[in-house]
Order: sequence, then C-alpha cells, then structure tokens
Amino acid sequence: MSLILRTQPDLIALLPRTVAQVCYALVSLAADAGGVAAPVSWALVADASRSMRIPIVNEEQFRELVRAGGAQEVLVDGVPVWQLSGPVPDEIRDSAPSALDYTARALHSVVERLDRTDRFSLVACAEQAQTLVPSTSGDRRADLVAGISRLRSLRLGESTDLASGMRLGLAELAHGAAPGSVRRLILLTDGFTENPDDCLNLARQAASAGVSVSTLGLGGEFQDDLLTALADVSGGRASFMRHADQISAAVSTELDAARGVAAQSLSLEITLPQGTSLRRATRISPSLAPLELSGSDPRIQTLHLGDLERGVPIRLLLELLAPPEPPRPPPGGARRRLCALTASSGTAHISADIVAHYSATAPPPAPAILNAAGRAAAMHLQRRALDAVGSGDHVGAARLMRAAAARLHDLGEPSLAEAALREATALDSTGQTTGVGRRELTYATRRLGEHEV
Repeated sequence: MSLILRTQPDLIALLPRTVAQVCYALVSLAADAGGVAAPVSWALVADASRSMRIPIVNEEQFRELVRAGGAQEVLVDGVPVWQLSGPVPDEIRDSAPSALDYTARALHSVVERLDRTDRFSLVACAEQAQTLVPSTSGDRRADLVAGISRLRSLRLGESTDLASGMRLGLAELAHGAAPGSVRRLILLTDGFTENPDDCLNLARQAASAGVSVSTLGLGGEFQDDLLTALADVSGGRASFMRHADQISAAVSTELDAARGVAAQSLSLEITLPQGTSLRRATRISPSLAPLELSGSDPRIQTLHLGDLERGVPIRLLLELLAPPEPPRPPPGGARRRLCALTASSGTAHISADIVAHYSATAPPPAPAILNAAGRAAAMHLQRRALDAVGSGDHVGAARLMRAAAARLHDLGEPSLAEAALREATALDSTGQTTGVGRRELTYATRRLGEHEV
C-alpha cells in the first residue's frame, strides 16, 4: 500500500501586500488499490438506559394504550407530548420492539458476516457499564449470540454515562484486537450523557492509539454536538437514525466501511515556517466537518484523520494566514513556502509543500477552492450558531443561522437553506432550536461532503 497526496492549486497566487492575508489550499489523500482487506476488530458500546428499552408501538397499539389509560398528554416546556402513565401491558410489550431489540437484531446480522480473523466485543452502559461480550473471534458465533441476547434484559440504572462504556470498549480493543486489524469503536445512543468532556478525552486517546470512534445517534433528543465531535476528533463516522428500524442498516454500513479500509490510522503533519499560521482545517469529504489540531509546538500541528477507505479520498481545506510580501516583487514574482505536509499510515509516508506565488497579476482562486470554502463557511456558521444557543445568545444564534442559510442558498442547496431559516425563526420566537429539525440539518450539512467539489 502506498499513499497519494495532492494539493490544489500547485501555487497559491497572491498579490504582494504589506500585511498578512488569508488563503486556501485543498489537500487530497488517497491510497492505491493494492493490498487485501484487513480483519476488523469491533467494540460496540450500546446505550442501555431506560429510553432504549421503551417499546416502540405502532398507531393501533398507541390508541389501545390511550383507551386503557396507559398514556396521557402532558405539557413539556409548553409543548403537548404523550407520556406513559403506567406499565405497558405484556401483550403490547411482547409485540412492540424497543431500540435495544432492534440493536440486538442488527448485531445478530453482523455476527453472521464476521470472519475467523475478525474480533467482536459488546459493552452495555447506562448508570454503570458492563462488558457482555469480551473480545471474541468471529467464528465463535454461539458465544457472540449468547452475549448479545443479554442486552435486552439488562438493568444498569436510569442515568447514562457513555464514558464508562467507552473505557470498557477501548480496553477490549487494546488487549483483544487482532494484529493488523482495523480497530473501530461504535457508540450507539438515543440521549444525553453525564461527563461529556470525559468522552471527548477518550476519543482523543483512541485517535492516538489508532482507534476510530464512530457514533450512531438515534431519535431527536441526543447530543448531536458531542457525537459528531467524538467522530471528528478520532477520524470516525457520525450517523443519524431518525427511527430505530434504521439501526440495522447503519451498523451494516459501519462494517462495510471497516472492510473497505486501505490505510489505517492516517495522520497529516503540518509544519509551518515563521510568519505563516494555520487558522483552520476543515474536512470537505467524505463528510463535511471541522478538524481538531493537536501538538505542543504551534509550528508542528497534526491532524488525526482515521482510516482511509479504498476509492474514498479524504479532502481537506486548509485556511492559512500567509506572511506579508513587499509590494515590488522581483520579475516573475516571489515564491514562499507556506507549510510542509507529511501524511503517514504505518510505514507509508508521503510529503508535499504548499507554496505561495506573489505577483502583481495574481488570478482569483479556482472554483473548486471557492466551493470548498463556501461549504466550510456554511458548516462553521451553523456550529457558531449552536454555540451561541448554548451560551444563551439566542439573538446572535438566529443571526448566524440566517447567515448559514444564505451560504447554503448560494451553494445551490435550497432545502438546507430553508431548514436553516426554520431554525432561525424558531430561535427568534422561542429562543430554542426545533430539536429533531436541528439534528437533521446538522447531519444533512455534513453530507454535503459526499458530493464532489
């Protein structure tokens, strides 16, 4: 396996200025088509809190519950919602699966696809965490199925501490992963967790150890900001499932993605000379997301990009602050290296430089650069809006969401622009986002990276 590193443009065209100026570079990373698929070592951490165990009734069953007085309409924050007012009758519970039932079914189908060289472990967590399946070979299907069958009957408390589950899952990967395997921690939840900062720190540790964390958010009331951040800092994938019957497809997609890995634990080191700074790094594809820089030396920063799939290049947008250049460059212009790039995966390494060319006739950026910068701006505006909501600045949040809508409209994404405007209107009238609508907007914006730039 060898890495392929390309930068665009070949030279960043800049006008000579006496002050620093912003410029952009697209970086594309891919792997050649050689090699064979590596085994997969999975640790799936499933939220087993009360909400995941509630039966999901159909319309007829719901009406029966209402007639029997088992459900009643109440006001929550001024919004009418239905809540269970007593135990669910056994006949309904037996025929109405819960989210954990769907999870168990999904895992049963995954077990059938595991090879002898694969490893699988299962952790359940709520107030406490418990390992149901320690790291086990894929050909020991009876042991795997027996552990999965325990998932639905667990009672681990009412609150949720995802960090405790992540610790157990990462421990299984640390001591039980197959040599040379693709290591992936899958986190499935439908709600909020205690100690979110602990989860983020664990995701960073996972990235440093070569483990990607993929997150599956279910329903309309989970911590989308946390789940997307866990995936982004570790180079994993973040998926949104509106309904529990989508769990099986989402889990299957994660296995397919792991099977398609060509280069594991990819990182990009960015070395900056004096006078140049890196303002921001954004992953443009395969999903649109902010990237976290790491490194104690501000001149040498590292991006943990996770695993690289065959035929699915990773494309990054680097926003650089180029140093000043005297207003009278020499004939033919002046060149200056803005940064040196080194991509690494195992023993494979490849390097390239990003160079600026200062001249009096600098052309504007190429359409691909402008398109990528527009996508990045729309995503960052949304994130700033949600940060403003968290700090209580609802007026500022609505303004930022409208700016994001304008960017999305300019990008030719009218449905996303309308969704952002709906969030802005909700912020104006209630001071809150719409919940599920906000989450659908967040994940749909991330999918902008699935389209070619």
